[in-house]
Amino acid sequence: MKKIVLSVILTISTYCLIGQTNSYHPFPDSNAYWIESYWWTDYMLHFNDHNIFISGDTTIGSYSYHKLYKNGWISSFNPPNPSPPPVYYPPVYWGGFRQDIPNKRIYLLMVGGQDLLAYDFNLNIGDSACFPAIGCGGTVLSIDSVRVGDNYNKRFWLSENNVCLIEGVGSSYGSFANLGFPFESGSTLYCLKENNQNAWAADTAIECNIITSLEKQKNFGNPSIFPNPFSNTATINIGKNLNNGTIEIYNSLGQKIKTINHISGSVIQINHDNLPDGVYFLILTQDNTTIWTLKAILKN
Repeated sequence: MKKIVLSVILTISTYCLIGQTNSYHPFPDSNAYWIESYWWTDYMLHFNDHNIFISGDTTIGSYSYHKLYKNGWISSFNPPNPSPPPVYYPPVYWGGFRQDIPNKRIYLLMVGGQDLLAYDFNLNIGDSACFPAIGCGGTVLSIDSVRVGDNYNKRFWLSENNVCLIEGVGSSYGSFANLGFPFESGSTLYCLKENNQNAWAADTAIECNIITSLEKQKNFGNPSIFPNPFSNTATINIGKNLNNGTIEIYNSLGQKIKTINHISGSVIQINHDNLPDGVYFLILTQDNTTIWTLKAILKN
């Protein structure tokens, strides 16, 4: 009898999980913030840490759109030279989106007025993941599920740049970030906040704080890394003490390679850890706030 009961429980549990995964979960339609970061390089390294958020609706022709706004901080870095202070920009209209829920599709209304397909979540393994609004992420390699709020939403792993699409969220790059970045640029979605609650985060340690004009950028002077390029070990001199800080290391494609947690003090050593030659970006954070970014060159 116990075996029969256990079998029934397992069957019901499996059915519920499959049911949640197979049920389509659309994007939020109000009270949502995507907290993201975009970086690029020219002669300097630039970061645009920003929110994309929903604020109101509009009707154009026969379609209703949820309006999107963007605000954030732009920081520029040019070590070892002094860098300008970060600049805050207030919310500006960024575009809009509409949902075709029966067909599991999202369309993006561009600032110029174009209505373009941004996501198709009715994909199977082997299908192309190329969308006019956000570019091409290759093909679907595998499909699983991930918890978003109280649900388990489908997640589609793509063949290009280790990016994934998530129902009700967007991509691991951002709400409507480009899936195919040019050389030496990239994007990351930190988290999605709905109704003031954390719905999804790239890392459980992320606090998912909405970026505001009141956010204080910590002044940590002008950190340096020596030697640079380096082959085995490099020393980072921050200039002031970190207290339980974190360093995230990204490659030139914007892919996170390594995270170093619980950093204290003003001098840090990093090792090459069998990484291939190339350009890497080291993001120093404390209290979930970016305090500086360094560009390091590894040359074995």
